[in-house]
Amino acid sequence: MKLLITLLFFIIFTISQSHSKSFVPSSFSANYEESIYKASMKKEVKSYGKIDYKFPGNIRYEVVTPDALLFVSNPSKSWIYSPPFDPKESGQVTIQKTSNLAITKILDSLNKGLENSKLFTTKYAGNDLSLNFTPDMQKDSSVKLMTLHASKEAKTIQSLKEFESLSIEYVDGRKVKMKFLEMKEDVKFESNHFVFTVPEKTKVTTN
Repeated sequence: MKLLITLLFFIIFTISQSHSKSFVPSSFSANYEESIYKASMKKEVKSYGKIDYKFPGNIRYEVVTPDALLFVSNPSKSWIYSPPFDPKESGQVTIQKTSNLAITKILDSLNKGLENSKLFTTKYAGNDLSLNFTPDMQKDSSVKLMTLHASKEAKTIQSLKEFESLSIEYVDGRKVKMKFLEMKEDVKFESNHFVFTVPEKTKVTTN
């Protein structure tokens, strides 16, 4: 689920860029707080992490706590890595071509702009901008609705930083909230920042 949220977060950045050339910087690093209501525990559980992005198509998403997870993707290859709980055990990594990811369907649909996507419809309502996914996309992604929240009229937003949070509603009724804690623009990353080096003794799955 965390990976899906990552991909959807990446979609937001892409959408924003298609909406306005200056809306999103060519690179940035953002910290986030994610809140998920756990029915079994009858409470809200929070996780924290970081997202790095560099245009075009480079993203590094890391869940730091409580359950570590790393997603690294560049225009040609993607890695999903789950480190072991015990250093003596093996971690797991899934490697695949970026073109095989479901997100490419959404990215391709954005070539004609935000308002012309065949995978979702947009709706402005006060301080919110909502993306309502089509039935086919809901089946493919398990997500029904994604909404960006701002402290002022959404139609007046000129920068991604002006949106304070986003919420995701799944087809099965689950709801997730993500809050942007900090964002640094125009970050210069190392040349290999969006390439993952598989550690020794890691179980590798290739799709």
